[in-house]
Amino acid sequence: MPTLLDLQESYPDAARAGLAASIKATTGDGVGDKIGAFFRSQVGARSLEPREGDDPDAVLSRAEAALGKGDIAGVITLVGALPDEGQAAMAGWVKQAETRLQAVKAVRALADSLNGN
Repeated sequence: MPTLLDLQESYPDAARAGLAASIKATTGDGVGDKIGAFFRSQVGARSLEPREGDDPDAVLSRAEAALGKGDIAGVITLVGALPDEGQAAMAGWVKQAETRLQAVKAVRALADSLNGN
């Protein structure tokens, strides 16, 4: 089972892949749009501070902030707001996060049952 630290350490690579796929999927048809998207995806530049907005970079910046607080469910929800291509690029990471989330829930349920709650 992945630890929270494992998820935090693997998130940047997953986020870059998700961002690149999302940019490619949402790029306009203009030459300038395509060139800009190409350079953004090649550089892998993304926001590291959480910011508002519905664009993939903003969504991923808030997801990373949630992950920093240990809010795995929040991260999974935010990643679900990406275009399908971005979600697909992050599917492996999300699966690991879901595994962690389910394990934590199971441990809490077991602890509650042992404590008579």
